[in-house]
Amino acid sequence: MRERLSTLGFRLRLALTILALALFVIFLLQNTAAMRVHFLFFEADIAIAIVIVVTSLLGFIGGVLLALNWQRQRHKGQASKGLGEGS
Repeated sequence: MRERLSTLGFRLRLALTILALALFVIFLLQNTAAMRVHFLFFEADIAIAIVIVVTSLLGFIGGVLLALNWQRQRHKGQASKGLGEGS
């Protein structure tokens, strides 16, 4: 029974991920017009879709780095707790 629930949960997450990616691609395809982008000393005419992809990737990478840092801090805290109990 537990295996079936985990498989059902996996399938649900997979379906939601595919749906989110499909919606993201549709959103990108509907935003292909060019726009002028100003960033510091940089200025260019870039497709809105490229701006969306770049900012999404930066956000994803930032989220992954924060999650890894949080996980590292959590393991570090558990290791120091384990050392303190043995003394």
